[in-house]
Amino acid sequence: MTKKNDSQEKQSWYEKNYKILFIVPIFLFLFSIVTIFQAIQNDGTPIYRDVSLKGGLSAIIETTSIQSVELKIALEERFPENSFIISNLEEDGQVIGVIVDTDIKEEVFMSNMNEILGEELLFGENYSSNFISPTLSLSFFKQAIFILVISFVLMSTVIFIYFRAFVPSGAVVLSALFDLIVTIGVLNFFEFHIGVAGVGALLMIIGYSIDTDVLLTNRMFKENNNDTLYNKLKFSFETGLLMTGTTLVAGIGALILTNSEIIFQIALILVIGLLVDFVSTWFSNAGILYLWLKKREERGIFSYVSESQNPGKRKKKKR
Repeated sequence: MTKKNDSQEKQSWYEKNYKILFIVPIFLFLFSIVTIFQAIQNDGTPIYRDVSLKGGLSAIIETTSIQSVELKIALEERFPENSFIISNLEEDGQVIGVIVDTDIKEEVFMSNMNEILGEELLFGENYSSNFISPTLSLSFFKQAIFILVISFVLMSTVIFIYFRAFVPSGAVVLSALFDLIVTIGVLNFFEFHIGVAGVGALLMIIGYSIDTDVLLTNRMFKENNNDTLYNKLKFSFETGLLMTGTTLVAGIGALILTNSEIIFQIALILVIGLLVDFVSTWFSNAGILYLWLKKREERGIFSYVSESQNPGKRKKKKR
């Protein structure tokens, strides 16, 4: 009896407040739009790019006098406006140096590295470098954005074909778009510079976003059973929370344990994206579906499946 009363209280609370929950995603969306416009003004693109997407210097330094984390801190203190990707150079499992990707000039970089390391860098001995063309990097960046857009369009097409109804399909697509925009907005707020690996992580965000949204929409809209809307929503929430939680644990573990700048970047974007997806799925998508299906129930239309399985009944209603 207590559990039943508990469930009824939660349902009553949700029915009274689910529209208020829309305030959180709306605020996050507007906040992200502002940070994206700031990034466009500062960097010329909607995201802050690192050297792999912007062009610049890639230097290999053979030294054991400093760790990659310490070196990054030292360089960022000297050049707060520039970006650095630093990873370990290994040989037979032993760290023998560092690889630094940056957008500062090579002469300035070498002189500062000499001061930080306390030793002189010499070409061909303990130092070598490559220059990444800004034109080539910009071309790759444009291709990456194109792939991101095409992926999103194809995903949206599949969703609309599967659900064959505008509101639930639109809610899923808007949720995925929200995840991308707000994840980028949060990264821009901290002026985090995204590289090639980051673009790949943004593509993965689309997939992770769709998982929970399809689970929710399929359970509430497509499945035809005698459960109440609230019970369907509750079941979807419990399953979705488990899915998101397990992926979050893996992502946070990677953030803590990795020494690789690339893995750190991917894990960070995925963790932010999963947290953003939690808000978009359960604060907006769930509310949209709940409101829409409630109105359908009031009109005597219970679900798309029940309509398609009873075409004669649907025709009778039209008369």
